[in-house]
Amino acid sequence: MAAPVAQVEAVPEEEPRPRPRKRRTAPPVPTGPKITVVTPSYNQAAFLETTIQSVLGQCYDNLEYIIMDGGSTDGSADIIRRYENSLAYWVSEKDGGQADAINKGFARATGDILCWLNSDDYYMPGTLPRIAELLGSKISEPALVYGGTLFFRENSSYAKVAHPRKHEAEFLQFQDYILQPSSFWTAELWRQCGEVDADLCFGFDWEWFIRASKLTDFIRYDQIFSAYRLHTGHKSGSGGGRRRKELVEIVRRHGRPEIAAAYAFTEKHWEAVQRREEIKRTLKRFRVPFASDLARVAVQELWALPVGVTDEELEICRYMMTDI
Repeated sequence: MAAPVAQVEAVPEEEPRPRPRKRRTAPPVPTGPKITVVTPSYNQAAFLETTIQSVLGQCYDNLEYIIMDGGSTDGSADIIRRYENSLAYWVSEKDGGQADAINKGFARATGDILCWLNSDDYYMPGTLPRIAELLGSKISEPALVYGGTLFFRENSSYAKVAHPRKHEAEFLQFQDYILQPSSFWTAELWRQCGEVDADLCFGFDWEWFIRASKLTDFIRYDQIFSAYRLHTGHKSGSGGGRRRKELVEIVRRHGRPEIAAAYAFTEKHWEAVQRREEIKRTLKRFRVPFASDLARVAVQELWALPVGVTDEELEICRYMMTDI
C-alpha cells in the first residue's frame, strides 16, 4: 500500500521590498586656491602621457588642466582624448608656436595660480598642494614662487639636481636662473605683466621672468618641484645660432649696456669661445696648472674684450648660449 503524500501548505510570495535610494551628495567643495596648469605640446606622444599623469596624479582638488596641442600627427590627440574627462579644455589644431599656445591656454584660465608644464617634463608628487600653501595667501597680489628641478637625460644615466639660487632681479637680466617648470605665479601677476612674447621662440620664458621681476620680489623655495627631460628633440638643445641671436635681443631689451655688449661679443665670436672652452677642458683633464689663463691666451680673438666685460661674464654668456 502506498504511503500517504504529505500536504504542504503554499506560502504566499512576499512582494519585493523597495531598495533604499542612494542619496545624491554634492561634490566636495574645494578648499584651496584654483590652480591652472597649461601644457603646450606638439608631436611629443612619447612623453605626453607621463606629463598628463604627473599633473592629474597630484590629486589636487581645485585643478584646472588645459592642454594646447599644435595639431600633432603622432597620436598625441588619442592620448589626450583618454584623459579628456579630467581636463578643463583641450584642443589639437595648428597654432603660432609654443608661446602662442601658452598665451591661448592662459586666455581660457580661471585659476588663482598659473603655471605651464611642457609636454616632455613632469611634476614631482606633492608639488601643487605645496604651491597652494605657498601662494594661497597672495592670490590678490602679484607673486611668483620658484624651486628646484631634476635634470635627466633620456636613455642615459645622467641626472643632476638644480637647486634654486637666491633671487636677484638685476642678475636675472644677465642669466636665466629661474627653472621654468618649477615656477608658479598668481593670476594677478600675469594680468599685470602681460603675455609671453609670441615673437620669441627660445627665450620667451626668460624675457617674461625679467618683466615679472620688475613687479614683485620672487619667492625662492628650496624644493624639487619638477623633472626636466633632456632628449634629442627638445627645443633648447637644438636652437643653435637662432637661439643665440634671440638671447642677444632679450638682453638688449632689458640688460645693462655692458651685459648687452658681452652677449653680442660672445655671439659674434662663438666659434672662438667654443674653441677656448675645449682647450680649457683638455688642459684641466691633464691637470695643467692655470688652465683657464692658458686657454684664454691661446685664442687671440678673445684677447680684447669689450669695455667693462670680464672673463667671468663672458663665461656666463657662453653657458647661456650653449644648447643643452
